[in-house]
Amino acid sequence: MTAQQSASHVKVAATHHENLLHSEYGKSSKELIEFIGQLRALGAHIDLELPRIVVIGNQSAGKSSLVEAISGISVPRDAGTCTRCPMECRLTHSTGAWSCQVKIRFEYDQEGERLDEVDEVEFGSRITDKAEVEHMLRRAQEAVLHPGVDYKVFLEDGWREKIKGKQPLRFSQNVVCIELTGPELTDLSFVDLPGIVQNAESEVVKLVEDMVSSYIKGTSLILVTLPMSDDIENQKAARLAHLADPEGHRTIGVLTKPDTITTGSTKAREMWLQVIEGHKHALLHGYYCTRQPDDDERARKISNADARVAEASFFKNTHPWSASQHQHRFGTQNLVQSISKLLTQIIRESLPSQLGKVAEQLAACNAQLNTLPPAITTEPSAFVLARVTRFAAELGARIQGAPAHGQTELVQRTRHAYATFKDAVRASAPPFVPYENVARAPRDVSAYTWAPRADNLKGPRKRVAPGTEGEGIMYLEDVRRHIRTSVTRELPGNVPYAAKVSLIQTFQQGWEVIARECFEEVHDIFKDTVADVIHEEFDRYSNLKAIIGPVTTELINSCAETTIAQIHTVLAREHAPFTQNGHYLSECRDKWLAKYKDARAGKGVPERVTPALPAAPVFTFGPTVGTQDDTPATKKARVYKELRRPAEARHGHANTARPATASTPALIHANGQAVVAHQNGQTSPSDAHSSDEDVNAQPATPAPAAKSGLGISAQAASSLAIPALTPAFPSGNGQVVAIAPVPQVTVLSPEEQAKKVAEALASLAALGYSGLTEEDLGKLNKADEYEEELQLMAEVRAYFQVAYKRVIDNIPMAIDYYFLYAFEEQLHERLFERLGLGAANAAARCSAYIAEDPSVVAARDELMGKKKRLENVQRALYNFGL
Repeated sequence: MTAQQSASHVKVAATHHENLLHSEYGKSSKELIEFIGQLRALGAHIDLELPRIVVIGNQSAGKSSLVEAISGISVPRDAGTCTRCPMECRLTHSTGAWSCQVKIRFEYDQEGERLDEVDEVEFGSRITDKAEVEHMLRRAQEAVLHPGVDYKVFLEDGWREKIKGKQPLRFSQNVVCIELTGPELTDLSFVDLPGIVQNAESEVVKLVEDMVSSYIKGTSLILVTLPMSDDIENQKAARLAHLADPEGHRTIGVLTKPDTITTGSTKAREMWLQVIEGHKHALLHGYYCTRQPDDDERARKISNADARVAEASFFKNTHPWSASQHQHRFGTQNLVQSISKLLTQIIRESLPSQLGKVAEQLAACNAQLNTLPPAITTEPSAFVLARVTRFAAELGARIQGAPAHGQTELVQRTRHAYATFKDAVRASAPPFVPYENVARAPRDVSAYTWAPRADNLKGPRKRVAPGTEGEGIMYLEDVRRHIRTSVTRELPGNVPYAAKVSLIQTFQQGWEVIARECFEEVHDIFKDTVADVIHEEFDRYSNLKAIIGPVTTELINSCAETTIAQIHTVLAREHAPFTQNGHYLSECRDKWLAKYKDARAGKGVPERVTPALPAAPVFTFGPTVGTQDDTPATKKARVYKELRRPAEARHGHANTARPATASTPALIHANGQAVVAHQNGQTSPSDAHSSDEDVNAQPATPAPAAKSGLGISAQAASSLAIPALTPAFPSGNGQVVAIAPVPQVTVLSPEEQAKKVAEALASLAALGYSGLTEEDLGKLNKADEYEEELQLMAEVRAYFQVAYKRVIDNIPMAIDYYFLYAFEEQLHERLFERLGLGAANAAARCSAYIAEDPSVVAARDELMGKKKRLENVQRALYNFGL
């Protein structure tokens, strides 16, 4: 080809290039490709699928020649550095002079781990002489392969001496970037990867293949170079491309070295022509065929323009390429223009969706960061001190109860424990019943065996716990025997003081067990609370938590020992009866005495207890022998435990009286009153007993005379000469006694009773006895043969009320003061001391305390780097107009 023809071809190519670049497409192409380069420099490709062209090929497939043809520069070709790292070429058309800037993009550290932030740095100054590019690229690639050496060293003279003895990496994933601008360039960006080797160490082969596979996945355009000197099926690059893009939608085939096919290889030429024209190994974007300078031409340093002229001449004059109907598939210029346009199209289509993807990834990144604790930015000693102070304040708020902050659970749970303790102490009231023995007592004696529920002596009564009703009850005869056995040298008519003291100490026997169980419940509740707060405040600081936990446990145990000693002291003081609350004691004594005397006088006489009937009509039986430990302390402990059970569980076992039915046989007493016997062998009255626990509450009144099993009344049965039944029943001392006839008492309605009482009080007031109440009427009862016993019962019962009110306050107050409040008061100082916050090495110790789990630190740093990267990308997208 003559020089004139060569110049003509160059002019035509340049004119076509200018027309393309100055079109709307050209301007858009330049902006889009440059913008993708900016995003890649920010590291956007780590999180987003950015469009790019990746050039791959087997070693010696003509890939380097193709890169030189597209870029217009010479790249390192000797074995070594040129094949051991990716090279990103960014071509930009400009009207100014040609220039080149080499950069290095650091994405991985020297251990091969991805960096949190991508750093793209300029390597040297801008180059204006093409002959210097290859030399600068060699230095840049050496810098990439020596991550332990500062890259600036490779810009200095004598850099080889400075790295002597340092072993380079076999391959690096950090990228050497080449930014080229010039009037003869087309806007394009592509990545040139190391050539795929087959005849090398297996480790090297795998490293290269893994790198290639990682680059060609996703949405990348795959530019695979295929030398026509070998079949496609034999080329590893073609197989890797097919694995990444099995449908062939992203792959572009570039056939190289067409001049290596000899003239006589007609079949080979025809086969490759069918590939170019899409008849074989079809791809969506097809195949292109290029011819690059051979070794002789490169030795003569042929220019890029002359190489393009020689290429055009080869395809125009060589059969079968010259006869093909797809001339646009031949030549480097056609390839560059086609892939530039295709890349621009892909970028234009993908960019609008990138903003949404960035927003999604930012939201996901922030969500993941929210699951991790924030990084510690304050001075370690100040941080630990603030954390410990907050921990102590949080526990203090829970101990004191802070409704405004929802910190009431601990106080509410301890109040529940104290209420249960109160009920258990109330259940230990002296079980005095103002009747001679069990035979003459009413069936329901709970009005005498339970302390009042309210602070006054009126209000609803709590049911006796299952299995405790009737245990340890003392009747008048029992009290009389107790007094007699206590007499020493007293004068006649004097009740021994020791008799009172022993009774008082008896009902107090179980208080220590009950109090200890109450404290144990509070102890467990508080221990759980402390563990919860430790978990909330220190779970992320395992070293600090390892000290806080044992210190708080030690303090809890110390306060617990003090509290137990104080509980013992409080209860020990109760062993010797004492009170200055004489008014209350007298008031309670008088009310209980009046209540006892009312019962003795027959006011509202309760129905007599009838014995249980066995299968045969025998009316005597012996006492039941228990199999469990029945010491007073054990009994009261059982009561406390029973009270801690849910109310429905306790009520589910409560014994209830069954009403008599028409088919239930009745036994008739000698006085004509009927006693109903159930089929299960138990007897019950025909009316329900009162549940009132007032001292003045009257026991149940007897029911009207019942009919016998024959359907006749007691009077009728008497007239038929049926003998009266007087059943026997064991007394309090185990002897069998007969039930005496019950005197007939007129039963008044509550309204009539209140009217009669009012009339009586008015009459007494008229006689000058003013200021009397209904309770005082009981004092008008005549002297009782058991007056001494009744006085003792009333006095002991009244003193129980005084002691009970002291104990149910003093024990909870002792637990609060010596356990909860003492813990709160000592906690901060104890932690300050044990953590050594005032020591000389406090800063170092605190740094060790708050050292985080390395995996948490790594996860947070990675997410923070990703967040920063995405925010930069998002800002760039907004600035670009998306």
